[in-house]
Amino acid sequence: MIFTNLIKTNLRTTQFGKDIEYYQRIDSTNSEAWELIKENKASNGMIVITDNQYEGKGRNNNKWFMSPSKGLAMSIILTNPFPVKTAKLIPLAAGVAAAKMLENRGAIPKLKWPNDIFIGNKKCGGILCETKMSNNQIKSMVIGFGININENENDLPKEIINSSTSLSIETGNSNQRELVCAILITYFENLLMDIDSVRKNWQNYCYHLDQPISFSHNNLSYEGIFKGIDKNGHAIIKIGNNLKNFPSIIIE
Repeated sequence: MIFTNLIKTNLRTTQFGKDIEYYQRIDSTNSEAWELIKENKASNGMIVITDNQYEGKGRNNNKWFMSPSKGLAMSIILTNPFPVKTAKLIPLAAGVAAAKMLENRGAIPKLKWPNDIFIGNKKCGGILCETKMSNNQIKSMVIGFGININENENDLPKEIINSSTSLSIETGNSNQRELVCAILITYFENLLMDIDSVRKNWQNYCYHLDQPISFSHNNLSYEGIFKGIDKNGHAIIKIGNNLKNFPSIIIE
């Protein structure tokens, strides 16, 4: 069970996490967040968190496994309107916040563009951002986090054991999830107040900076060198002698 009062005790925020909706078991925190927005029950910075997310979703309709009572599955709701230009950096800010939290807990994290979180060569988490637009502004956004915290190797399904890990596996220590949650939220709010720092912060954690990558874009396959991200959060990739910017790709 997750105790919301422990999350609030450890927060160092001005707004984020002041309202928390906790569910013992739920299909998806992102889906529930959108229901709260639809019903006008959401506030800016509200957290939706669960002990057992059984239909977690990732990018490109992928599913995210969560071990009940061991992982961190939560969504942060943003209801204050903001420009599209700023919105493009928010998923990267979320990744940086997660990386900083893992680093704070003794791990050496890396980020894979745009939303995968690694420790070593194994994935330990991911981020899914969903938005609603109106008049060329982001009216609302839901940022979903799925991060393996206290899982051991026996908790991970056989099909992902060779490619996945957890904070506990990598550091040998278990962590209070309420504290982990509060640290992440605090970092995230601070980054959003200094959005111009996100690009540099993200590149400092990049898993594949200046490395060759294979990727797909518009159902076509490419190879190139990942050179970083531009001011809009788009991937900069060197293909041959040319630098090209991609707003959305799938890195293999």
